[in-house]
Amino acid sequence: MKEKHIYLAGKLNSDEGSVEAFAEELEAAGHTVMEKWWSKEALPTPYLENRETSSRAAAAMITAAYECDVFVLFARDNILGAAVELGAAIASTASNPEKVVIVNGAEHVRQSVFYAHPAVIAINSLKELRAMDWVGKRHE
Repeated sequence: MKEKHIYLAGKLNSDEGSVEAFAEELEAAGHTVMEKWWSKEALPTPYLENRETSSRAAAAMITAAYECDVFVLFARDNILGAAVELGAAIASTASNPEKVVIVNGAEHVRQSVFYAHPAVIAINSLKELRAMDWVGKRHE
């Protein structure tokens, strides 16, 4: 299994676990998780009144979404920033057709037309995600 550079976007705090815990699983399997936004200090709001800090964070997250090998969106109804990251990930597939873009939980939220984009794999659970070949270590 080749190591992947992975970016995780959205929210996953449910009976399936958390983004942090899934990131740790991926790293234990030999992958690199890019731009761990959840482990950083919360960005000050309103974002435009804190433009310097917000600008750096936004640029880093978009770069990670664009440059990763695998982009995973944990879909929820209120994911404005993550939806933008999804757009960057989909756009990058034009120059990186091997890129994997996954939307987890797409059927459980208000859907976006972009969940049906040809580059997107829509799944319904973390269990399905863990079963994908690129993940590595299997979980039951």
